Amino acid sequence: MANREPDPNTVRSKARARRGMILALWWGVVLLGLFAISSGGPPLLIVPVILIGIIVASNTLVVVRGTGPEQQALAPGRLIQADDHDDPVTVSATRAPRRNASDRTRRSGELRYEQRRLRFTFHEGRQSRSDAAKPFDPTDEVTVFDVAPKQIQLGSRPTMARPALSLTIDGTLHVIEFSPPMDLGAGVVGAIVSAAWHDQLLERGARIG
Repeated sequence: MANREPDPNTVRSKARARRGMILALWWGVVLLGLFAISSGGPPLLIVPVILIGIIVASNTLVVVRGTGPEQQALAPGRLIQADDHDDPVTVSATRAPRRNASDRTRRSGELRYEQRRLRFTFHEGRQSRSDAAKPFDPTDEVTVFDVAPKQIQLGSRPTMARPALSLTIDGTLHVIEFSPPMDLGAGVVGAIVSAAWHDQLLERGARIG
């Protein structure tokens, strides 16, 4: 069997490796819980072990299907490539609600970098799984921001504790997350994906707030 070629996208490769570590750890927790139950452990363990098992299994399916945030991680120099070769970047993301904000709704949409501008859009009628079956209506697209990097004030570089990408535009804070709800790797994997955007936007002219 031929050896698999190394992934040229080192950011994606790193995120995938971290995802594998996280899943291995959580599968270990599930197996340990099952062993404890089968060895006469307290029946109260059954419910949490089942719930954790369901979450871990769903996270594993995301990896198998190739729909995790690590799959769309920016390769080094990707935004420069977008500018130099008219090769836009579009990834799935979520604009998370801000603390103490009146609107606490999460908006699932797309973060796009094209022609030296960063844009986040979402479709008002497609914010749940049931909405996905509705006919596509381009008129319900909402543009949250559409700015040049030099108009962006970046927050702190994403970390495991704060894995989201923070952008302040015209005095408004936008928190962009790349990991879906119930993602066990949201901290580790999400931080890697967000940090790549942070670093490359900084290269394109954004500034640290």
